[in-house]
Amino acid sequence: MDHSDAIGREADRRLDAFVDAAFAFAVTLLIISGAEPLASFADLGRALGRVPAFAAGFALVTLFWAAHRGFGRLTAARGGAIGLISLAIVFTVLVYVFPLRLLTETGMSWVSGGRLPGAELIASLDDLRGLFVAYGLGFAFLSLLYTLLNQAGRSHARDAAARAALGRARDVWTMCVAAGLVSAGLAASPLLAAAPWAPGFAYWLIPAGLGLYYGLGRKASPAVTDPEPS
Repeated sequence: MDHSDAIGREADRRLDAFVDAAFAFAVTLLIISGAEPLASFADLGRALGRVPAFAAGFALVTLFWAAHRGFGRLTAARGGAIGLISLAIVFTVLVYVFPLRLLTETGMSWVSGGRLPGAELIASLDDLRGLFVAYGLGFAFLSLLYTLLNQAGRSHARDAAARAALGRARDVWTMCVAAGLVSAGLAASPLLAAAPWAPGFAYWLIPAGLGLYYGLGRKASPAVTDPEPS
């Protein structure tokens, strides 16, 4: 390995470390954005009531982090467009945690029938519309960055199998872009007044699309048969 290769690998490691640290900081923001000083046992109870919402937000942030880590295992470079897209992902995630925290907290309150805190965060239908639009557009934009990241990585794939995996990841993130835009569109439409749950359920298009995508992929793959004995 020559000196330039060593420098390139060190730069790749530094970028990966920076992205990992930024995701860790995003989780910190997810906590402190809803934190309140504890002055009594009742305050502790309210804080613990926010744990399910934090868990949901943590799971989603972790999903984005794991996707970037998985991308890194399939590619052999981080410079150029890949580096710029990775930095854009970091910036977007650090902004995205705020509508994410609001949505998970209000969503958990709704699912629990008001037993968990969060209902007070949405005071009107316009508030709900704004939250779903902001979250949907943020989710779509972040997913678009992952779509571009995986497409850019295909020219730096470690091997043919990695290139195919990056292509599949690109397609999956494209579905996520579509789901986010559908959700934001439903939230901005008059339908929200009659079905305030519709923008949230739009994200079920993702698992439905995955099932169709991989189901059709298996059908399109040539069947492997054992050779006849000679």
